[in-house]
Amino acid sequence: MKKKKVGIPYALYFYEYYPLWKEFLTRLGVEVVLSRPTNKSILDSGIRSSLSEICLPVKVFYGHVLSLVDQVDYILIPRMVCIEKGAFFCPKIIGLPDMVKSSLSSICPIISPVVDVRKSYGTWKNSLFQVGQLLTENTLAISRAISLSWENFQKNYVAHLLDPKVLRPASLIEGQDSINSKRQWEEKPINIAVVGHDYLIDDSYINLNLIEKLKRMKVNVLTPGMVHPAMVKKQLKKLYKPIFWSLSRKAVGAALYYFENGVEGIIHLTSFECGEDSMVGESIHHQSQKCPEVSYTEFVFDEHTGEAGINTRIEAFLDMIRRKKRIENSLAPSW
Repeated sequence: MKKKKVGIPYALYFYEYYPLWKEFLTRLGVEVVLSRPTNKSILDSGIRSSLSEICLPVKVFYGHVLSLVDQVDYILIPRMVCIEKGAFFCPKIIGLPDMVKSSLSSICPIISPVVDVRKSYGTWKNSLFQVGQLLTENTLAISRAISLSWENFQKNYVAHLLDPKVLRPASLIEGQDSINSKRQWEEKPINIAVVGHDYLIDDSYINLNLIEKLKRMKVNVLTPGMVHPAMVKKQLKKLYKPIFWSLSRKAVGAALYYFENGVEGIIHLTSFECGEDSMVGESIHHQSQKCPEVSYTEFVFDEHTGEAGINTRIEAFLDMIRRKKRIENSLAPSW
């Protein structure tokens, strides 16, 4: 019998949950088709098919959906509502299945299980089971696939976080308090934390290849994924008011951590038309004013794909940090 094909758009929350969905579907004998990395064609089709008022990442998501239409039997678009107490996804992500169905009427069937841990029907186990029932009548196979895929997802995720190389980069452990020569600052890479949503940090087309550009400029790039979730929660307790968006909690908690732990600069990535980012950005910017020793800037991305502007801003930001290091080095006592 021919395998059923389920398409997964490689955008938005799939950067975090794709391994779970892929293993679960594969264990049910389903062929998983992942959309290709974002490119000009995907971006252009997403812009044409979506409302102009929505944010760039959602427009990109539309493009990924369209790129899968002729290749699969179903497209998986979960309704992500709540995955932790006291926090939610943004309204556009919650309503994503409805938005896609209303705008793209000619696409193949959409599978949209509800993930809302506040409700009994919205637990991860029940959401996965809903999907499994659409693909097979073997409930025993569904239960086994849920158990194994969830166990592996948790185990691999935690193992990644507990890796000391991930949690505590060597450049931060060593610190910056031992200057053996006046030229040492030039030899060490600059520690820059890039904070924001995973779908901005990991999508090199949207961020105009920012991460690779920084690495080529001898920058040690740190991201929210390198900060343990327990540390993120600890940092968030310092805020005057809680953050109610799950995806932003990770970015803000990581930014607060990096402000206190030896980075020379922080770059906050945001997308144009994102209401959540506009408010979260103010919170991070406010914190940056309490840590003047850490340089801070914000990069806002939209549909424009010209790289000249972002290159100039990166160079200016790194020049500012190097100038500051040069001044600090000249003022350091020579023993």
